[in-house]
Amino acid sequence: MSDLQNVVRKAVLENAVKYEGTPDVKSVMGVLLGSRADLRSRAKEVKDLVSASVAEISKMSPEEQVAELKRVAPELLEVDTEPDTEEDKAPPELPNLEKWDKVVMRLAPFPSGPLHIGNARMVVLNDYYVKRYNGELILVFDDTIGSVEKVVEPDAFDLIPEGLDYLGVKYHRTVYKSDRLDLFYKYAVDLIRKQEAYVCDCDANVWRKEHKIKGKACACRSLSVDENLERWEKMLDGTYPERAAAVRLKTGMEDPDPAMRDHVILRISETEHPRVGSKYRVWPLLEYSWGIDDHELGVSHIVRGKDLVKEGKIEQHIWSLYGWKHPELLYYGRLKFQDAKLSKSKSRREVMDGTYAGWDDPRTWSLQSLQRRGIDPEAVRKAMLDLGLSVVDITISMKSVYSENRKIRDADAPRAFFVRDPVWTELTGIPPGIETASVPVHPDFPDRGMREIPISASEGRAEFGLQGRDLDGMSKGSIFRLKDLANFTLTEKKPPTGEFHSVPVDEVRRINGPIIHWIPKADCIPVQLIEIDGSCTEGFAEPGLASLPVGTFLQFERVGFGRIFESDGAIRVAFAHK
Repeated sequence: MSDLQNVVRKAVLENAVKYEGTPDVKSVMGVLLGSRADLRSRAKEVKDLVSASVAEISKMSPEEQVAELKRVAPELLEVDTEPDTEEDKAPPELPNLEKWDKVVMRLAPFPSGPLHIGNARMVVLNDYYVKRYNGELILVFDDTIGSVEKVVEPDAFDLIPEGLDYLGVKYHRTVYKSDRLDLFYKYAVDLIRKQEAYVCDCDANVWRKEHKIKGKACACRSLSVDENLERWEKMLDGTYPERAAAVRLKTGMEDPDPAMRDHVILRISETEHPRVGSKYRVWPLLEYSWGIDDHELGVSHIVRGKDLVKEGKIEQHIWSLYGWKHPELLYYGRLKFQDAKLSKSKSRREVMDGTYAGWDDPRTWSLQSLQRRGIDPEAVRKAMLDLGLSVVDITISMKSVYSENRKIRDADAPRAFFVRDPVWTELTGIPPGIETASVPVHPDFPDRGMREIPISASEGRAEFGLQGRDLDGMSKGSIFRLKDLANFTLTEKKPPTGEFHSVPVDEVRRINGPIIHWIPKADCIPVQLIEIDGSCTEGFAEPGLASLPVGTFLQFERVGFGRIFESDGAIRVAFAHK
């Protein structure tokens, strides 16, 4: 079987297992051509191979497909293919525990901004395992100089620990890659001396087309150790400008995957670093620094997304060169949210130019934004752990997080009346005895008492804020009820007015009349409700809202849950969910 046939067959098997035994040609083609630029010029050949492989694998039972994928590419297969029960939802045991004195794991975020909901799975899984085995968790800032688009954000050095604190993650020490450049340089020289790495000054585009794709070594690969060390010094002293030279690891030009052929491990960048300034001009790629540091830091198990399988192979190559014990690599599938657009680079631009209010703007989907909205960290942890450790790609909705949050927080959330853009309506004929509405603090817990909403009637008249859509659904002469207060008859629609009808709620229920929410105009509280899309809805709430402290998680009846995050002037509430 050719290398291409092998690649295609693995992709079809993965697709078949993912879609319960029915692989799809179009889906497999999308994955292959999307991830392998070198195959796009061979699209017809690839499609023929995919079609043939789909025809073959479709004849297998789902059990046979799983067994075959486990044989040829176990890293692409979910550990447990049986349906999860409640007891099975906990992530599986870590493998090969007997090889290690203790479990040591690391979080390695690139500090381009705060952690967001998409990073939560990685964070929660690592924290879960370290706590499960009483191990050690290291926070490693991968603050090497990246691409022009991927910028080290100075605020991230504080924002990332804030997010970890929010999630209840306890890490035992902090490491900065930018403090370890001399260590990476030492190993680079050693690899050159061992003839396992070389300095390549070929044009990057030429190397890609003539060497990477064709699997043909460039002339730099055969240079002597002394020539390579001389070139290395030129990288360090500034003789070589940016992009003029790079250190390549001899991972092999014959590798069937072009992405693995003599991979770059260090390159030149003169971008100033927020921590070390211009002290260094040669920076390691992350997978090279991981290969060194995961050994130096004593890491035993690495849990990461399967998009980093290639990086894992680079690490394994380095570990094997030095005869080091290999940490256990565990991968999970891509996680996509249907209703959350995640992009740190975009969020950074929007925060920098003022489009977003800050890193806690709900549109960033940062952990800070979830905290501001009142999303309990245990809701995030539960939703992430329920996904388990599966290499199958998963698409979920934030509703799974909201559902967990509702379970956790609903019982403690006081209720309040809130009306968006109220239509002020004068109601008359209110009897002297009706001065306040007595409304339960929480309808499910009567023992928590009542909240009193004053209506401030004068000579039987008072103004109330009603929702426009409630008025639109009524006609002149309709009988309606202001919830927990009294019944009224609508006497005019424009401008809306009404008059007292009766008190008993049964009067409205008997005719199936509407029971609507309201706020009194007297002493009502202006509220700005910050929606998930970043927009601000103006409205008013009952007077008692002024007595609730910042940080209160509450439910605006008929609107949804939210958290008070500011109360200077107008009260500002971050909407959480329905």
